[in-house]
Order: sequence, then C-alpha cells, then structure tokens
Amino acid sequence: MYTRILVPLDGSQVAENALDHAAQMADIFGAELILLRAAFLDRVPDFDLSEVQRVLVQESEAYLNQVACQLQEDGRCVRTAVRWSKAAEAITAYAVAQEISVVVMATHGHSSHEHWPMGSIAEKVLRSMQVPVLLVRPS
Repeated sequence: MYTRILVPLDGSQVAENALDHAAQMADIFGAELILLRAAFLDRVPDFDLSEVQRVLVQESEAYLNQVACQLQEDGRCVRTAVRWSKAAEAITAYAVAQEISVVVMATHGHSSHEHWPMGSIAEKVLRSMQVPVLLVRPS
C-alpha cells in the first residue's frame, strides 16, 4: 500500500514527533522513509546569499543524516533530501517528483502558529497534495 513515506522536518522537536508514526508505518508496510528539509531565505537586496545557502544546505544535510542514522539502526531503509525552496512548495514538488505514497508531518513546526488548528505549512501541504497526508499533533 505505502512504499515511500515522506517526512518533512524543520529541525524542531515538534516536527520530529511525526517520526515515530512514520517509522511504525514503514515497519508495517516495509516502506522506505524519506526525510526532507526545506532550506530557504528570502532575497536580500544587494546581498549575495550563495554562501549562506551553502551553509544552510550543509547544516540541513548533517541534521537529516543524524536523524536517518537513528532510524536505520532498526533496519529501516531511509534516505534524505534537502531542497532550496519554501517548505510547502518543497514538500509538494518532492512528493510528486518522487512518487511519494504518503506524507507524515507535524501540524506545527518551527513556524508554529498556536492559534491555528494546524500550522500554515501543514495546511498548504494538505490542500495541495494528491496523496494521503497524516498530520501528527504536538504531544
């Protein structure tokens, strides 16, 4: 049923709450876990962001690799991806391009809006995805 499970992470503990659910699904279905992080900064006039972009991507890769190693210890197939894009756009584009079966993500992450029933990124993803999206509430 599910062969590729996408787990968007932003580095927050809240976002990582989705990992347990995704790992359980991967175990049940024998699915591959894909950890995705979007790294993005808006343009700043008269400022070259290429070095900042390089550092952000490197830090994102290191973070995802650390999380992936923990999941792989239990024999799971895990891969990582970093995309230089806004989060919702990165998640939906990656899901389509990689034929993702299901997205498992937290309702709130780094850009938490406590007054909303779900975070703005989760809402955008939910509205634009053609595959199932499992939203995990903060614990």
